[in-house]
Amino acid sequence: MECKHLNDIIKAEIPIVMRHLQEHKWYHHIEDDTKAQIDFIDKYGFIMREFYCGYVCPGRKDCELAQKYLPKE
Repeated sequence: MECKHLNDIIKAEIPIVMRHLQEHKWYHHIEDDTKAQIDFIDKYGFIMREFYCGYVCPGRKDCELAQKYLPKE
């Protein structure tokens, strides 16, 4: 099964990455923006995806991929 909202996830992640990029670069001693973006996503992307898929995505209730991220009721 493929995510039908992948572009939406990426659109939601970009401002978060960019808002924290300079601090991330400083803290991890990374000078290059692209390397820092990759590192940030490698380290924190799973959290952003879990939140998006479990709480924000409009198709989460019917999505097989999002089922493990849905809040327990």
